[in-house]
Amino acid sequence: MAVITFLPEGHRSLDRLPNMTRMPLGTRQDLELLRSSAFESEHAWLYDTSYLQHEAAALALEHEIEHSHASISPDDNSDEQVRIIKTQITIHRERQRALRPHLESGSDQIDEEGNECVFVPAPNQWGANGDLDEESESLSAVSPCYLLLHMRTGPLTRPKIQNLLTWQTSYSPVSYTPLYDLNELPSPDVPYHSLLDCSQANTTYHLHRTREWTPPGSSGFRKYVYSARDYSDKYTLYMLEAMHRDDSQVDAADFFRVSEFPQPCISILLSGIDKQRISTNSSSKDAAYKSRCIHLRGPFSQPIKEYPDRQQKIPWSPRRFTYGGRRFVWKQGDPNDDAMPETLYEYQKDWAKPGSRTGKRCDDARLIKLVWGEKRRKGKVDSYTIHFKGGMDQVFREILLASQMSRQVCLFTAME
Repeated sequence: MAVITFLPEGHRSLDRLPNMTRMPLGTRQDLELLRSSAFESEHAWLYDTSYLQHEAAALALEHEIEHSHASISPDDNSDEQVRIIKTQITIHRERQRALRPHLESGSDQIDEEGNECVFVPAPNQWGANGDLDEESESLSAVSPCYLLLHMRTGPLTRPKIQNLLTWQTSYSPVSYTPLYDLNELPSPDVPYHSLLDCSQANTTYHLHRTREWTPPGSSGFRKYVYSARDYSDKYTLYMLEAMHRDDSQVDAADFFRVSEFPQPCISILLSGIDKQRISTNSSSKDAAYKSRCIHLRGPFSQPIKEYPDRQQKIPWSPRRFTYGGRRFVWKQGDPNDDAMPETLYEYQKDWAKPGSRTGKRCDDARLIKLVWGEKRRKGKVDSYTIHFKGGMDQVFREILLASQMSRQVCLFTAME
């Protein structure tokens, strides 16, 4: 049995800690509770408490690894299970590194590069629940997820909000037909960008990719892992994983908050490209550059659906979707770089481009960028940074980030 250690309330410095209280950790449920508590403490500004909870969680997970090596059970020894546990250990150790400067002298600590060391809590369900509360006045509070629950149960109260992200396990929306099409809500005349808090700084994520070969017997499939780090480019906040094989297309991906790994936050489905539209010379790699539909399903009653103006054509954009009663369009970020994150705009009307025979469309998109990207180069390695306009709520930001990361992963399979 592993032992976990908790920091008593009210202690802000590790140098002055008394003898720690200890309690046994017996079940997997206890371990998951400890893991989630470590991230919740980050949001409660209990940095010392969080640091020690992350330490205890990492030690308990390392004990599980040792147990799996000694076990004869196939479940304990699965390569995938061991990979998940090792990833969780890495996450907890990284969160400790993020917390360490704030255990010593607070959030005004200056890092080794002379920059202010501002702590960014790992996103979790707390932030998402706050965005989905009607009192938050966020765009996600009027999303299809919220509207369907509102029609079924009445206005959401705070106790209901606490269970919002898990409601799908006990209720199937298939059995209920809304009074109107949630994707056809009229767009307000007031621009979305004007409703955002202009005093809030833009949110930036640095995107980094790795490629993990899967174990023998996986028929040549390999796993792509794509991560989004915080503004400092040091600490991972989100991950996206997708499987791929050279002779097949990427058709699905999972998007995770690191605080909840391996439970996906959003699941992504991508439409396939007809074989007739794939040139015989470049095989499936040619398909990676062609536009697809993207369906993102998370804690919503209906998936968010992005549809390109011209399906199965190069490039992927323009691609349109509706969220919170507003219409948005992704447009090409850089015509000379297919993998550059796309730029997001809001629009109200779109129409067929006069004279176009391939489905091109025009729109009245406002010139204010809501999401945009840039390319960075370190040595011989290219990486991308994606920016979100300040004030955008966490749930909407995660949907947009998942969309861009899944699109990029498809392109990377053709580029490598």
